[in-house]
Amino acid sequence: MKQVKKAAIPLDLAGLGSAEGDSKSWRVQVELPAAIGTEDMAVPAGETLDLQVLAVAISEGVSISVSGQARTQGECVRCLEAAEKVIDFSLSRVYYYPDELAHLLNEVSDDSNMYAELDEVYQVCPDSRVDLEPLLIDAIVPQIPYSVLCSPDCPGLCPDCGIALAHAEAGHHHEKIDPRWSALKGIFD
Repeated sequence: MKQVKKAAIPLDLAGLGSAEGDSKSWRVQVELPAAIGTEDMAVPAGETLDLQVLAVAISEGVSISVSGQARTQGECVRCLEAAEKVIDFSLSRVYYYPDELAHLLNEVSDDSNMYAELDEVYQVCPDSRVDLEPLLIDAIVPQIPYSVLCSPDCPGLCPDCGIALAHAEAGHHHEKIDPRWSALKGIFD
């Protein structure tokens, strides 16, 4: 039998009944052991998140819903300045009991990867704990903008000197001569 890795963000389901429909909610604070996000923007490691968690017992396992807010940090793609954004997230997933997961995996043909990830990340551990980290990753990452901007109207960098145009003097520009005409530059001097 495959050994289940230690939960990065464990949630103890003690107190949740085993009858279908039994539910329990928690308001928990978790500290992220690793950053969650993309290369351009992420919730940094060590950030504390306030979460609303709802667990509902179902026949296959436990349906867990998580919601909250997170402060993301990144770098603006136009001016390369620091950018921050507060995002709201929510998501529900089924965490399968080990025996139910084994049954599902046996029903799926050998060439299908339909349940390949479920055996490790969305499983109720024998000690009645689940790992919230994969659920948080799946909830937060899609909320991160594709193009990170410090402000919607960020003018970016000057293509000639590289200064951030938001901090440059009004009318910032450089005299440029088209290289095709550079031979004529001193003709009238």
